[in-house]
Amino acid sequence: MRFSDESLARRLEDVGNRFMAEWLAGTGAQIERFGAAIAAVDPARPELDFVNRVYGLWPEDADRVDEIAAFYRGHGVRAWFELAPANRFEELASALTKAGAAQIGFHTMLHGVPSASRSDEVEVERAVDPELFADVILRGHGVPEGARVRDRASVARWAEIEGWRLYLARVDREPAGAALLSVDDDLGYLANASTLPDFRRRGVQSALIAARIADARAAGCGAVSSQAEFGSPSQRNLERAGLRVAYTKAVWRL
Repeated sequence: MRFSDESLARRLEDVGNRFMAEWLAGTGAQIERFGAAIAAVDPARPELDFVNRVYGLWPEDADRVDEIAAFYRGHGVRAWFELAPANRFEELASALTKAGAAQIGFHTMLHGVPSASRSDEVEVERAVDPELFADVILRGHGVPEGARVRDRASVARWAEIEGWRLYLARVDREPAGAALLSVDDDLGYLANASTLPDFRRRGVQSALIAARIADARAAGCGAVSSQAEFGSPSQRNLERAGLRVAYTKAVWRL
């Protein structure tokens, strides 16, 4: 991504961060703001990255990094950061290094105007049972049973959030996977998805991607975006559907 494209990165990051702020509101995580950055922390689950991550940290808030680090150390948590490319990135990297953080990986943001075909084997429907949706998406992510009981209500509430659309995939009429689409003005965000272990490698994610792309286009979205671990099967599924890598984010941790 050229630095002249930073406005696209900020737009895509804003959409993803608004989604996460809504999600985090139901998880029990504590939220603090440092400038434009949103810091989430859950000391009860210190190794769960998304509830202990800083969202929307840009170089203009590099002078808040020491405060952010102190906030997490006060909770006994080693925070994660996902940093998009930007002008003056060196200032932010330097501040994080001085605060004791280091880069540990990469994450991919994808974007485009795709058109994906649906699978004949996999049926995708708008989820009408939020509890079933929550159970399937949590099981697909490998959340243990005890944690699913705790988290099911917070995920089921996604059905009540304006602009969010829930999807359930079935194979032979059995629930096989679940996913969510967030419509943010003219951008459709393929926000979260998972497949149950017994149904993997059967085109479930491709079908869920295609259904959400079609609905985003029908809702007037000129493009869609999504995120994936760098080089993961999820990234490959999204690229097969027609999305392209917009930029790669640097993952840091205290």
